[in-house]
Amino acid sequence: MINGMKIRELRKEKGYTSLDLALRTNLSKSYIEELERGDKKNPSFATIEKLADALNVLIDDLRIPAKAPTI
Repeated sequence: MINGMKIRELRKEKGYTSLDLALRTNLSKSYIEELERGDKKNPSFATIEKLADALNVLIDDLRIPAKAPTI
């Protein structure tokens, strides 16, 4: 599962607006915003690849980190 907050953080680090990222990925601006808010939780692998490419990061950089085990 990808982390919408991480997408937003990376997008802002690059100085992109949600429209900029939408244009770079050929996704809609509203879809980007839904991903960032967490409204869309399971985008296709192709969508994740587009986001990683546009943000110049690895796919793993977009994933929600695993929770540490509780002892």
